Amino acid sequence: MKKLLKFIKKYEFPVHLLIINTVFLKYISSKFYTLTSKFKLKILNCKIGSNFSSDGKLWIWLQKKNSINIGDNVRINSRLGSNLVGLTNPTIFQCFKDGNIKIGNGCGLSSVVISSRAGISIGSNTVIGGNTRIFDHDFHSLDYIERSDIKMDQMNIKSKPISIGDNVFIGANVLILKGVKIGDRSIIGAGSVVTKNIDSDQIWAGNPAVQINMN
Repeated sequence: MKKLLKFIKKYEFPVHLLIINTVFLKYISSKFYTLTSKFKLKILNCKIGSNFSSDGKLWIWLQKKNSINIGDNVRINSRLGSNLVGLTNPTIFQCFKDGNIKIGNGCGLSSVVISSRAGISIGSNTVIGGNTRIFDHDFHSLDYIERSDIKMDQMNIKSKPISIGDNVFIGANVLILKGVKIGDRSIIGAGSVVTKNIDSDQIWAGNPAVQINMN
């Protein structure tokens, strides 16, 4: 018992210090990166709703201004310690040409990469898990001859809009590909690759993702 008390006494201060440092770092990170992210978005004429927050650096790359529309109460985790699911990268928003990104009210995203050439729409109160990728286009032509020429390659990239409904839950490490529509309140299991449309109130998982019967 005496040894246990000595152990607790010995490590009590470092544990408290760790907690204080963690809370302090999160507070400072959230305040700083929220301000810098809002500044970047405003410079690019993007719309930002009230109570936006970003804990960690938000990477933004647009070919045209006004390509991003973010609703109210949107929360972004973009720092390794901001979400302990094993985040691998900052959150990235990327729009080529006429691509655009729309995020509804009350959404939460953790280290998500969203890349658009056609249009990506995310409904309200949708939660997107760590390291999820949402691509509404192929990054290269699917024709090997066209890929051998940079201009031809970029001219022949296929793209199709993505629509994600309200109150959708998307697990960690999910990949959502071009042309997909996900209905309201659906759930996508962690690690899934989504290539087909998903109706409302369904659960899908796997690679490629398929509907799961929970009955």
